[in-house]
Amino acid sequence: MGFPDQSWTNSHMDVCFYYLRKKSKYDPNRYYKFSTVDYNFMNIIRFVHNVYSADAANLTMGGHVVHLNEYINGFRMHAAVPWYTMEDIYIPLNTKEKHHWVLAILSFSERCIFLYDSYESSGHCPTVFDVIEKLATIIPLCLQQCDFYVKKGIDVENHPRYKDKDSSDMFDVLFQESLPQQLSGSLDCGVYMVTYAECLSYGHKDFANEFVPNALRTRYAALLWDYGTRKQDANAHSDVEEPLRPARQSRITSVTEVFDV
Repeated sequence: MGFPDQSWTNSHMDVCFYYLRKKSKYDPNRYYKFSTVDYNFMNIIRFVHNVYSADAANLTMGGHVVHLNEYINGFRMHAAVPWYTMEDIYIPLNTKEKHHWVLAILSFSERCIFLYDSYESSGHCPTVFDVIEKLATIIPLCLQQCDFYVKKGIDVENHPRYKDKDSSDMFDVLFQESLPQQLSGSLDCGVYMVTYAECLSYGHKDFANEFVPNALRTRYAALLWDYGTRKQDANAHSDVEEPLRPARQSRITSVTEVFDV
């Protein structure tokens, strides 16, 4: 399994983030709890944001957030634990206009989204922020509807990061600085994003001054190949992580037709 520049596709991102989550889950020495979502998560965010922008009342009344609530409650195969049991959520973002990957980390304790971007240039940040703004707007609404704060044990009336905020206020967005950066004109954003995620999953806040993209591609290809081979040799099967979903409303919505899996 190789990763040439153009091949960091949606499915590759899902595989890499799945691997990181699995590795963390089965490591007895890991105390930092995080989970991930799949690529489809941001497609749903975009759709819901469009509905919210057009008709805020229809967001909850029309049932459009039910799919996001399934992620939050742990009813999705690629997000198979409830968010209230996690410290952070790792979200791969793709700015479709620029075909560029960035990493967003949703932090509940800080009530913010940390953004890790491997490319800086004039006019680049507004495009990225346009994507992250959708996430920062919709997530607070979903968390409130899911009774997330009660389950997480966050006292929004007294918590220093929540007490001066309305439940519908956007999450703060913090662009992280002093990160290893890809070369201008390269297509290395995917491997940079995955490497950021892996380093952060171990609690490493300081990165090496430089990444070597080709070496990282080789490393991830070898890791995933070894992981798959060992599972095959042991005739092992991934545990069924997805819990039974509660019954959905019988009415079919447009988001069901487009995004349901």
